[in-house]
Amino acid sequence: MTAPSSSDSSDRSGTSQGPFPLDAVWHQFGDQFRRRARTRLRQYGLTGQAESMDICNDVMADLARQRRETSVTPDEVLAYIMRAIDNQVLDTFRTLARHCRDFRRTEGTPVEEMTMATAATTPSQIVLRREVIAKIRSLLNEDDAKAVDMMLENRDWKEIGEMLGVRPDTARMRVRRAIDKVRGEIGASHHGGGEDA
Repeated sequence: MTAPSSSDSSDRSGTSQGPFPLDAVWHQFGDQFRRRARTRLRQYGLTGQAESMDICNDVMADLARQRRETSVTPDEVLAYIMRAIDNQVLDTFRTLARHCRDFRRTEGTPVEEMTMATAATTPSQIVLRREVIAKIRSLLNEDDAKAVDMMLENRDWKEIGEMLGVRPDTARMRVRRAIDKVRGEIGASHHGGGEDA
């Protein structure tokens, strides 16, 4: 059986055999799946806290819950892992963009802990969202990073505008542009299709 190659830009392992029991696929290919997950995270510029092992474990648990343990191939599992990473990164940007559109936002839950519409909140999703947000801060200038931080603290746009010396709607647009800029820089616009936040 051909092993998944981390240099394969299509994120396909090239395997054609199977399906196999889920535990057998993980036993034989788990290390390779984790390497491919780390490669995908590096494509986004995320190499700190996000753990490829946690993401792979989440995917394997989800597949087991779907009772697909007797009908999976290594290619299917790998594709599922890649989609999980892409979706978690894109969901973070969608959530931030929704906050930017909500001028009278009163939500008190930190964005890192919000439940995404497309998936249950898991430890790996929370960690990955935190790393995406840290990446946003690291790529912005001081004022834009401060504006994003204040939004994440659930301050209203009037207060953010006063702190920056601009109008509330200008503050909101500054945060929106900052998020869009970082999404382009880390490549989140190119994985999983272009999303309009």
